[in-house]
Amino acid sequence: MVTAYTRQATPPTRANGRNPKTPLADVVATATLEEPRHPLEEQVEVVGETYRAKDIRRVFKEAGMPITDGGVTLKSVRCILVPEPWNEHDPNAVAVMVGQNHVGYLDADLAASYTDGLLRIARQGSLATGEARIWAKSDDGIIRARVTILIPEASQFD
Repeated sequence: MVTAYTRQATPPTRANGRNPKTPLADVVATATLEEPRHPLEEQVEVVGETYRAKDIRRVFKEAGMPITDGGVTLKSVRCILVPEPWNEHDPNAVAVMVGQNHVGYLDADLAASYTDGLLRIARQGSLATGEARIWAKSDDGIIRARVTILIPEASQFD
């Protein structure tokens, strides 16, 4: 269960007593993933994909689809919204995960409207899911990617 959710400055602690730099995969691994309870109505461009190239590579590798120079797209992939109240840059941050791979964030303005509702269900041990479309291409070994997600509107979590 995800019971460690509070508006705190530091991430939850692992059993070994260390604070992991990125506990998101641990949060996803221990939570119940809710299938969307509400219509998927909000189409959102994820931000920060540039900083998540390793995770995006892993998503494509796990799907058995190599990233090519011409580009490749994964459609209808389940994404997970993980509130990140310990984020030192923005306590309203909402990470977007595909499996245990962190592929980006909701834009800060949008995340602020989702945080309270997502934290509420996270405290009950659940995380909200949606549907992702991920495009990536290799540009001389540099991964260029774009992630678009379809998620329930923020009001559905209030």
